[in-house]
Amino acid sequence: MANRRPIKRLLGEYEPGSGKAQIVNTPSQLSHILFVASRGELGRRNVSILWMLFGTGLRINEVAQLKVSDAYYPSGELKTAFIIPGTYTKMGKPRPAYIKVKQQREALGLWQQQRVAEGAMLSEDGLYGGLLDGGSPLFLSKKGVWRKFAFNTKKYKTIGGIKETMVCASLENTVRDIIKSAGVQGGSSHSGRRSIATKMDRKGYDLKLIQKILGHEDEEMTLEYVDPDMDRIDAAYKNLWKGVNLPNFNNGNTLNVKS
Repeated sequence: MANRRPIKRLLGEYEPGSGKAQIVNTPSQLSHILFVASRGELGRRNVSILWMLFGTGLRINEVAQLKVSDAYYPSGELKTAFIIPGTYTKMGKPRPAYIKVKQQREALGLWQQQRVAEGAMLSEDGLYGGLLDGGSPLFLSKKGVWRKFAFNTKKYKTIGGIKETMVCASLENTVRDIIKSAGVQGGSSHSGRRSIATKMDRKGYDLKLIQKILGHEDEEMTLEYVDPDMDRIDAAYKNLWKGVNLPNFNNGNTLNVKS
């Protein structure tokens, strides 16, 4: 069951308007998106946010709700793993998350440096390395001064009933605009999660592992995040029975079909 791939996942590629965020296939594509994101005074923040999507696999509204204390130890050291509180998540359940990509950790360090340099919600109690306020948001908005993002509530149906979660439309729009400006057709804040799922699937990682990273309750949902790789499918079929020969129908054999 863990490695099952329903046939419907083999039957097509991304189509604009299909309701699924376009994946980012190559390192050069992501490098270009990060370059576009890096421009301007919010560049370090925006690059770090993109890494939380493409490096960790969070939803954009989970990213928006992160606090410094979620990602950092009181010593000020950046964590490699942490628990996303259920109050942040779409389904209301906590799950583990990881900050292990080297470039992601470097980007977060640069964003931390900018916040310290600009005095953006710094620690007053000496905790978190005496740098950032542990209770402050990890990512901030800026309209003249650094401030918290604004949120609205959104309701989802879950197995246990109706769940309310916080939605940050401004940050979602910011990420969508960056990815669109980088030329990724159909890209959105969900492109990070779909890219992680697809790349891990193509590298042969177990579906259960991908499911756990994304925090899906049902593996069928995880499968919906995996884009079909038509080149890989073509190669698989072409090599499936390589070396098998057809009978020679030009050797004088007569066709004899019995009903």
